[in-house]
Amino acid sequence: MRRWLDDDEPWLQRKRMQLAALWHNKVPRSFRFWGMVHALFKGALIIAAPATAVIYGSASVATATLVGAGLIFLNMGASFADRYSAVRNSRNDYQSEALIRFGDLLTTVKRGAIVGRADRDMAMTACLGIIENFCLPITHSTKGEIAVSLILYQGNSSNRLRLARRNPGNERPVNRPIKSERLLGHYACQKGGSPRVVNDIRHFGSEFATSPTQTSLNYKSILILPLECHIPGGGTRIRGFVSIDNVRPYAFYGNRANVVVVMCEPIINQLRELVGD
Repeated sequence: MRRWLDDDEPWLQRKRMQLAALWHNKVPRSFRFWGMVHALFKGALIIAAPATAVIYGSASVATATLVGAGLIFLNMGASFADRYSAVRNSRNDYQSEALIRFGDLLTTVKRGAIVGRADRDMAMTACLGIIENFCLPITHSTKGEIAVSLILYQGNSSNRLRLARRNPGNERPVNRPIKSERLLGHYACQKGGSPRVVNDIRHFGSEFATSPTQTSLNYKSILILPLECHIPGGGTRIRGFVSIDNVRPYAFYGNRANVVVVMCEPIINQLRELVGD
């Protein structure tokens, strides 16, 4: 914990993190164990017909080899086209979803002010939805692999927290008190207002391996964005933080976190205004 807060990982640990990030972010998932098993079975099915023809003497080995290689090549081409088409479609979906959330946010803003508690809650939820859609293409994730939550300190307390809002479509519990001693975001806020990345929450031990809302924990990496707000009379105070959770480890490793922070800065500023009033 201390090394994480101080950004003081040993040289060997940093190298391990680089290798882990390379494995999780660069190596295609189809090259993992079950992906290779699937590819082997698929290849066996493809060459089954030419192999059968050779066994029964209706085709030569050379002919069957050429046919089998051609079928495998065509199958690889079709798989690549399907994957590319899915990526293009998902990008369009992200853009459409982001526009919808921008619309939700704009409908709650009237002459520069948020009117009513319901409008404020809707605006917060819309902001979290926009952040989600910014993060999806940056982390190469699909819908449902990212959850965005707004966690706030209750009143003037510095250790009592509640989970205030979640991104649209997230059915997990909200408006629940949270134990701060089990929340990495709380320790990050105590350290200051800088964003922090949890590359793999499993490295922090069993104490943090369960969800603060007592539900099943299915995320592995987290980007924590503290909300440092101005207070009357001058000065600032951290009112809470935004937690961006991803089901894959090292989803925010390296420059990805920096890109998310820059892209989401206007939305985070809007959230600061909403929670600071």
